[in-house]
Amino acid sequence: MKFFALLFFVLAVSSSSHAILAGGEFDLPSDSPSNRLDTEGIYSFVGSLEIASGGYNYYGSASALSPHWVLTAGHNVDFNDNGQVDDGLSINLHLPGFGSYSASSYTIHPDFTGFGNPSIHHDLSLLYFDDPLPNLLFPTLGNPLALGDTATLVGYGRSGYGSYGYTTGASLTDRRMGFNIIDGFETETSSGGILFRYDFDDPDSSGSLGNDLETLIGPGDSGGSLLIGNALVGVNTFTEGYGGLFGDFGGGIALNTEWDWIHETTGLVVPEPASVFLLSVGFGFVLFHLRSRRVLR
Repeated sequence: MKFFALLFFVLAVSSSSHAILAGGEFDLPSDSPSNRLDTEGIYSFVGSLEIASGGYNYYGSASALSPHWVLTAGHNVDFNDNGQVDDGLSINLHLPGFGSYSASSYTIHPDFTGFGNPSIHHDLSLLYFDDPLPNLLFPTLGNPLALGDTATLVGYGRSGYGSYGYTTGASLTDRRMGFNIIDGFETETSSGGILFRYDFDDPDSSGSLGNDLETLIGPGDSGGSLLIGNALVGVNTFTEGYGGLFGDFGGGIALNTEWDWIHETTGLVVPEPASVFLLSVGFGFVLFHLRSRRVLR
């Protein structure tokens, strides 16, 4: 099974970039990448990352947790996949309508070993900002993610249509959103890390939320938010499939077992998560793998 990290390598900055895949171009309800824009700033705490490492530039996404701390994917700070923050790394966080802010330091999850080296669990990093970010409506922390939840995905990565795949570049300014249902979990027994997964259903599928709602993340969405309401419950980190087509899978890091690390690193108050999630983890793992064997090649 091959996983794809969702960084976007910047060859040239595009002025017509999008994020979060739309449904089918000619299906109903009608949809397009332009319909996915967060025009009201509901998710103003989700920013885009402009990353410089090793002489190359990349785009990613991130969630501001407080005026000084931002959560993103671990592979956004580790480009040689050795589980360590890269030397000479530079990251600017762009918050449309507010400005650009330079990260002062970086902390990578101690159990992250590099993307796919050998696993993709604990793919998390925290960015610290000496100069405080604006007073945003920050997300709720500490809530669990459960099997069957309908979640909101937010980011700045590539977009297109489910019938075509990715057709655009990533962006520092266009924040987009879509929805999907959590189909399953995969736990790493040695460290307790939890991955979530969902599939990108075509609008004719009984599992689809509808052509204008169902989505999949794309390159540039790495580190973006998975939300239930205003509660941050996961970080988007990978896709599996054929380039943003209906039938592909997306997923990332469920924060259920990561809150202690976030609290210990940032000092932020994180309420104790509900225990009901633990009852659904095993079933979610089985459900996903029963479904995925019929789809993945």
